[in-house]
Amino acid sequence: MRRIIFIIGLAQLLIAESANAAGEVDYLSQIKPLLKARCYACHGSLKQEAGLRLDTGQLLRKGSENGAIVDFDAVAESELIERVSSDDEQYRMPPIGMPLSQEQIDALKQWISAKAPSPDDEVAEKDPTQHW
Repeated sequence: MRRIIFIIGLAQLLIAESANAAGEVDYLSQIKPLLKARCYACHGSLKQEAGLRLDTGQLLRKGSENGAIVDFDAVAESELIERVSSDDEQYRMPPIGMPLSQEQIDALKQWISAKAPSPDDEVAEKDPTQHW
């Protein structure tokens, strides 16, 4: 019985590693939490610097008042990737705190390469100031 459990566990691990090696990134468990933790303060329900809102995949794909921030044909040249990976502290996002890690940037690249999928029924966060 233990061997079967071990083999099943090993198979699940190999499948997960294969999915990651193939560049599959899960929006809800990897991308959205990253955006929430690092981007919503300036690009969420309360504030939308440059007209950019990042609290849904659809809004991210829509872009800002300056245009698209993701380029599915040239992922590395996407505005989003250029901003989060810049060495220039005045240009890099997020402007406060540590820069994103290489693993976080790679996850964003992989997600954009997959056409930045997100749930069709995803709902933007409500503005907490509009409670009443």
